[in-house]
Amino acid sequence: MSCRRPSESYVRNFASTVGANAPLTIKAAKMAIDAAVEDAERRRLAPVEEAIKACRASSDYIEGRRAFMEKRKPVFKGR
Repeated sequence: MSCRRPSESYVRNFASTVGANAPLTIKAAKMAIDAAVEDAERRRLAPVEEAIKACRASSDYIEGRRAFMEKRKPVFKGR
């Protein structure tokens, strides 16, 4: 089975899509990924849960929902 490398344009598009998300959400996602690859007994989920709560309490969360309802791109500020 061979493994195909994605094209540079695909990688750039994917990175751009991820980078357009709310900064607090990106931070929480990175924390969750880091926790997921830890051994189960060393995994610390409380900080991940707190980061997710912070996302839901943020003005970026409100902006994201509002932008979706208004069918426009959100303008995130990391707050």
